[in-house]
Amino acid sequence: MSEPEQSDQLRRLVDEALLAGREDCVHNLFNGIGDRAKSTGVPYDGAVVLEYFWHLARIGAVAVPGDDLRAMPHRTPRLLLTERGRQMLERGETSPHDPSKYMAAVRRRVAQPDEVALSYLAEAVEAWRSGLNRSSAVMLGCACERLVLLLAEAVAADKTLPGADKIGKAIEGRVFVSSLFGEIRSTLASLKSNKKLPKELGDALDRKLSAIFDHARGLRNQSGHPTGEEVSAEDAEAGLLPFPGFCELVDKLVVQLASNPDSGI
Repeated sequence: MSEPEQSDQLRRLVDEALLAGREDCVHNLFNGIGDRAKSTGVPYDGAVVLEYFWHLARIGAVAVPGDDLRAMPHRTPRLLLTERGRQMLERGETSPHDPSKYMAAVRRRVAQPDEVALSYLAEAVEAWRSGLNRSSAVMLGCACERLVLLLAEAVAADKTLPGADKIGKAIEGRVFVSSLFGEIRSTLASLKSNKKLPKELGDALDRKLSAIFDHARGLRNQSGHPTGEEVSAEDAEAGLLPFPGFCELVDKLVVQLASNPDSGI
């Protein structure tokens, strides 16, 4: 088992223990994780478990109420899985609280992972985990815009598509992504109206493609201009949660545009 795999397994054991409510104090949690790691053949590394536990505490997933943490070596502080923490852990791989699991899940959902978009997404996740919510929103906006550019390239590559020439010229110069997205959206809406898109993709244009793009774009505009406006941890997380679905949808649209044998799709 590689070191990243070992760390992933230990974090999973922490999540499972907290969700099951089997341990009600820090001491019991660490002992329990060690026992379960041993019984399942996972090499135990206390540093990984400790770091992950305090990460969960910092982002508000667990709390240690009523104890002076400086006395931790001499006492067994109680712990509490917060409601926010329960929601995070129950979301599993769709929650960015565990970056490696979240990023791996995104990769599994797409046929053609784009490393540039994923690099921005990884920075967005790390910024959120570090409490840098404005930075997270800006990086998520960059990841979203990168996917829009890939979708524009797929449209422009087929000159028989409505709006292909206009979109092709747009991406040759200075790109204004919000306007470009509007043109792409018009092309896709036309294909949907002519029943030249699979129903599942056509139905997702408003519900997922436009909605998630608008949300990510709005967060980036809020964060990327010197207005002093705050972005909360909840707002930044709300941008990250639906992004895997946006990434998957864009990937399916790119594949569909490239592989459809019909002229004009």
